Amino acid sequence: MAFQKICLAYNSHRENGLTLLESYEQVLTELGKQSIRLPLGLLEPSKYSGDELASIDLVIAFGGDGTLLNAARIFSKSEACILGINTGNLGFLSEAHQPNDVKAFLTNILDGKFTVDSRNMLLGEIIKRDQSHLSEGEKNISLLALNDIVISRSSRSHILRINLDVDDSNIAQYAADGVIVCTPTGSTAYSLAAGGAVLAPNIQGIGITPICPHSLTSRPLVISDSSVLKISITPRNRRQSLITVQADGQEIVLLEPDDLIVIKKADLRTKLIRSISEENSFYRILSKKLLWGRSS
Repeated sequence: MAFQKICLAYNSHRENGLTLLESYEQVLTELGKQSIRLPLGLLEPSKYSGDELASIDLVIAFGGDGTLLNAARIFSKSEACILGINTGNLGFLSEAHQPNDVKAFLTNILDGKFTVDSRNMLLGEIIKRDQSHLSEGEKNISLLALNDIVISRSSRSHILRINLDVDDSNIAQYAADGVIVCTPTGSTAYSLAAGGAVLAPNIQGIGITPICPHSLTSRPLVISDSSVLKISITPRNRRQSLITVQADGQEIVLLEPDDLIVIKKADLRTKLIRSISEENSFYRILSKKLLWGRSS
């Protein structure tokens, strides 16, 4: 795989990421490769057109998992490969280390000495119940996520009644603060913190985890990723409820009571580059970064 156009994406709010980026930029120039910089702050406008970004075939993302998740949604349509270099705290999705010899590391990547980890994504569509006052573009809102799509109430809102259908069969009516729908990639994020199961990246499944359910029978569930989920929310008090849908914790949409949320596996995938190393094994990272199964 020969990379022709390289994008150096970084969290514009972290100075250490920009410093590291400059060292990679210099090495790429020495290796005869041109690159562009792309800041990925939440409110950072891009100076590049969609066509320019679509021509990128390698993205090197400097930052934490949030930066990589942002890059995944931007570049999934172009099927660019993404190499994450961790400058954050956890960096579960990124390379486990910052290489001491950047030139040797990049030379190996450019020479094709890596593996590609293809990850499923989720597509969420919000269908407004009352469409009479909406324009055509507002009637259905689409969200793309590599980790998860989370439906939740605000801290000032009352508990939610969550109706969940899978393949048109009603399987749950939660009374909870919300619900997390995650990919195997996202199973080690918010879903895990809420009591959900860890799914290995190669499992063809979708995780469903209620948030603080008011019933001991409301347990996490794993379903086939060929299934389609339909979720509707009924707050106990419509006047005092603020309900949000979040994709990867970054794209946020406000919900009206009785809006319908349809979630399924997206046709798009995220291609994560992994350098060839035993340290990049999913189970090794699980043990090292999340201290999985350790007694102390």
